[in-house]
Amino acid sequence: MFRGIRDIQDSVSRSEWGCSTSPNIQIALECSKAIQLLSFSKRSSTIIIHLIAQHKLTKPPNQAISFTSEITPERHALVLSGERALLNRMPQIFTSARDATTYANALVRQTMRFFSEQIPLPIPPPPQVFFPMHGWWGVKIPHVVAIQQRIMTDVLRWKAAFTPLWRELNSQYRNQGQGRDERDRGEEYFLASVSRMHIQILCIGLITICMDNESQFDNYLDDFQDVVDLAEYALSVQNAKSKTPKFTFDSLVVIPLYMVAFKCRDPGIRRKAVRLLLENPRREGVWDSVLGGKMGEWAMCVEEEFMGVDGKVPDWARIHWVALERDREQRRAMLSCEQRVGEFSEEVVVRSKIITW
Repeated sequence: MFRGIRDIQDSVSRSEWGCSTSPNIQIALECSKAIQLLSFSKRSSTIIIHLIAQHKLTKPPNQAISFTSEITPERHALVLSGERALLNRMPQIFTSARDATTYANALVRQTMRFFSEQIPLPIPPPPQVFFPMHGWWGVKIPHVVAIQQRIMTDVLRWKAAFTPLWRELNSQYRNQGQGRDERDRGEEYFLASVSRMHIQILCIGLITICMDNESQFDNYLDDFQDVVDLAEYALSVQNAKSKTPKFTFDSLVVIPLYMVAFKCRDPGIRRKAVRLLLENPRREGVWDSVLGGKMGEWAMCVEEEFMGVDGKVPDWARIHWVALERDREQRRAMLSCEQRVGEFSEEVVVRSKIITW
């Protein structure tokens, strides 16, 4: 957690985002001061939560959540039982976007805990960092698969409960008549669209764990298109208020678009995801949109070098084990990945490139 907050501290101190009056920036600054006074201990998460509560945010941002507060088995069991009780109360049909968001956030938290604690992932030599979604591959460990299946069951329940609400919200928007600004759909629609986007990409992330063939992602092109369209809408709403580069603790569009840029091989959808990341500079927690866009652009170039006449990236050319070695001071990074040498060989080569942003 501290690594992530120190990244935030670095970006705030350099005033990269030009929005010093933002409440989230103020929280980040106060967190930075707290970090300077703290050693690495479980007290840190308590102070972060206190700072968030002090600013009367409606919920702790997902990226600010730390599981250090669950350090004892008793505390861990208590948190799990509370989340389980909440998800067991999930209605068959959501009556409001806020209800849908409440349950979506519980699913996001469960999935974050699963990703961070339950899935084995090789650790590269420092200072390299693996992006976990590029390292999960064909996991068959029974207890891991069981947890994944349980969360997926809850995700499918959420989708079923959300569908009537989403249909009704879209019907209300259409009935408002033509010519109305597309961005002016109201808070209810915005909340619902963000929850839908996050659950769509969360579902793909969960599926990623047990996949053993990158071509299987081609079955989710409609979902990738939906995520990109929802992200474009969310950005249009925010940009209508201000086009200034933004900083927020919470996740909105960067992680979903990053996932699309790497896992969707449809050229049109993929390019739109990369474009949205690059043209809308923002920092969401430790996620930098421009860095994510540059990484997605690089991955696209590496794979599409071998694109067939049918416009598809062959399975053997799809990259894996993406690693990042970052120089924050110089705003540059060494990217590397593994790629097979050809269709009829299992031999892999390491592709690498230095990018700046």
